[in-house]
Amino acid sequence: MTYPRNDQIQYAIIDYLKDDATILAEFDSSEEIKEDQWQGTTFLYPALRVNLIENKPSQQTQNCSQGAIKLQIEVFTEDDSSRHCDRIAGIICNVLHPQQFTNQSIHLALTLENLVPAKRRDEKTWEAQIKMMGTASIG
Repeated sequence: MTYPRNDQIQYAIIDYLKDDATILAEFDSSEEIKEDQWQGTTFLYPALRVNLIENKPSQQTQNCSQGAIKLQIEVFTEDDSSRHCDRIAGIICNVLHPQQFTNQSIHLALTLENLVPAKRRDEKTWEAQIKMMGTASIG
């Protein structure tokens, strides 16, 4: 069996988020849903970044085809208030917790670990975090 790569897991989650109409209704474009390390020259708000923190092969299966994952989804808004940022984070939480899905041949089972309220990053920029854990395997 093949073990899922970091990029496969990250893009399976990103594509899943981009396909959800409830989430997309909060954004001007699905192009603002990207991986955490994206280094483009433009940054539009609101924005969402998926940060894969850990991808650890399971020791419980002989072929190590499944692993434990941890990820953080970061939501950024530019408003006078944190309300919109927390709204988007809550919507994402409701879409992903608890959830099992297969996207791009990667099977994911996710649960919420922590929903961190929006914090001010500068005068009008807010960041909320959705911390999740789960499993990933080639589906």
